[in-house]
Amino acid sequence: MRAAALGLGLVVAGGQAQAAEPVLGYAAGFLTDPFQAVLVQQALATARAEGFHTLPATNANGDAGKQISDIHNLIATGAKVLIINPTDSEAIIPALAFAAKKKVPVVAIDTAPAGGSLAMVVRADNAAMGAQACQQIGKALGGQGIVLSLMGDQATTNGRDRTTGFNTCLKASYRNIKLIQEPTNWKADQATAIAQTIVTSTPKLSAIYMQSDSVMLAGVVNVLKTAHKLKPVGQPGHIVLVSIDGTPLALQDIRKDLLDSVVSQPLNLYIKYGVYYAKAALAGKTFAPGPTDHDSTIIAKGKIEMDLLTAPIVTKANVDDPSLWGNQTKS
Repeated sequence: MRAAALGLGLVVAGGQAQAAEPVLGYAAGFLTDPFQAVLVQQALATARAEGFHTLPATNANGDAGKQISDIHNLIATGAKVLIINPTDSEAIIPALAFAAKKKVPVVAIDTAPAGGSLAMVVRADNAAMGAQACQQIGKALGGQGIVLSLMGDQATTNGRDRTTGFNTCLKASYRNIKLIQEPTNWKADQATAIAQTIVTSTPKLSAIYMQSDSVMLAGVVNVLKTAHKLKPVGQPGHIVLVSIDGTPLALQDIRKDLLDSVVSQPLNLYIKYGVYYAKAALAGKTFAPGPTDHDSTIIAKGKIEMDLLTAPIVTKANVDDPSLWGNQTKS
């Protein structure tokens, strides 16, 4: 059985040679919010259902150096293919070079590395998600007001893209909206502290854009409640709230008329196609840029190919859609 654990081609059981399950490793950048926890748990479950032997997921806890060590260790333990979610898009590149040297294909999901050798990146178009959030806020405010943008970690492609998409949209379509933007590094405590400061010091604050409701929503709602500024959608004094992720909490807050809308990341599709491309990489399959058979587009960014999945906008009208990942999990 040790041969199977090490990802070798054959094991002997009952005197007969049998094909071993391919070994898959998962290197998480951090697991401090529900989105990432669900992503890891369900990705490993899906991989097992697709015939992989899975190693225990590693957690870099936001430490780029540790994630590099985690990838080395997963390969040393026998991983023949990796799924990763980088904690730092630039810092992960040497680990990808190591995996390529060891002939271990890598699929990145959710967050794209800035370079390196990859079989595929599976993510949403994060700049488009930022622009979608901007449109929701701009329309709700009638093009006038003050908006706080709680940015994610700008060392990640997701944080940068969600910021760029939002800001570009504001400049192009809503020039009369004043922007206050603060980095949170995907940290709930930082997001809450910043929201507390801005809500207290900005009496005419009109809206808050949260780049991750998984990290930021609970704290922001609590800040508004404590400041007696948590008014239902549509009532006078309501501060427009728009977020990205689509967690069960976010969907529940839409139902309660606390959250105006959310751009729902296709977490379930990250998992489905992350595992799909991992299997394809082991089989030596490659893919060309262009439309896919699952309503997305593969683009080439330098030498990196990305399957950019669509991300729906969720409002009160479609919050109960069973296809939303937030309606498919209790986590």
